[in-house]
Amino acid sequence: MKDQAEWFGHRTVTAEAVATFASLTGDFSRIHVDQHFGASSPLGTGFAHGLLSASWALGSMTRCAGDLIGRADPDSYVSNFSIRFHSPVRFGDTLAFACQEVGPSDLQKDGETRQLNFSLANQRGAVSAMGSLGIRKRPVGTSPSPWKADLTQSWPLEKSPPPSSSRALGAEEMVELGPRGSLPIRSITETDIVNFANFSGDPNPLSLDAEFSKKAIFGSTTASPMLSFSLGFSVWLSELMKLPMPGIPSEAGHLGDRWQVVAPVFAGDTLELRHRPLNARRTRSRPHLAVTTFGLQILNQREEVVLQGEADMMLATLDEPIESQSR
Repeated sequence: MKDQAEWFGHRTVTAEAVATFASLTGDFSRIHVDQHFGASSPLGTGFAHGLLSASWALGSMTRCAGDLIGRADPDSYVSNFSIRFHSPVRFGDTLAFACQEVGPSDLQKDGETRQLNFSLANQRGAVSAMGSLGIRKRPVGTSPSPWKADLTQSWPLEKSPPPSSSRALGAEEMVELGPRGSLPIRSITETDIVNFANFSGDPNPLSLDAEFSKKAIFGSTTASPMLSFSLGFSVWLSELMKLPMPGIPSEAGHLGDRWQVVAPVFAGDTLELRHRPLNARRTRSRPHLAVTTFGLQILNQREEVVLQGEADMMLATLDEPIESQSR
């Protein structure tokens, strides 16, 4: 672990912060917002959304390590992000962040990506999450939206298979029988953009400075991609949690996420989520559980993909062993 002096962006998780994140993203999962329910969990307390930690991590790095992220560079933007959760963040925990650059040391080459690795630790020194983010620079001579000629193809619309019975659906059945399809998210407003930036502590001028943004890579202020992903994750999780699943609910968990920016999201854009299960892998230490990966793709009202990502969940299996599955 880095020396304590190198940690920055200290913030304490409170019930109020968790409730605010829920209202900003729509993720009102009971384990986060119902303190009495949280107190009855094996942890004996409620804990924060994983994406709350991720949002604070990105905000703190932009605020405290802006030179590495290229905060003042109108031609640079956060292009991808990944995080792996190691332990729950409980109410009362104070998170601190550390990051370091890997790979290229500058962004002088057209389109070159800078990568940062980061860690989150609590007041006891225990690392709660680790991840990475990439910074991309606009190639010289391109328009403010250089993706128009090379948009990621949207997934075809799929319908979830009809349930064969009311029995629980095991993790090993998700690839074949799990939910998939399209879900509405909502329209994005300037208020959404500013409120999320204030909550996450992310002072990125691409979201907050209209004059800076006019001359920057997107030509106008844009929503943080973390906001777009969090909104998409929220509507998808609500759909997943409707399913009857085996095992003890407290054993299920959010393990981590990955997303990549495809195009900017502006105020006034209306977002839609396309989702599908990708694979399931039984864990060695607890073979009755499986790491189950779901694909999430966010589109705007023109059916252009703006963000593409994956979410890893720990879900219970049925008694039979999992066969090798892939997308």
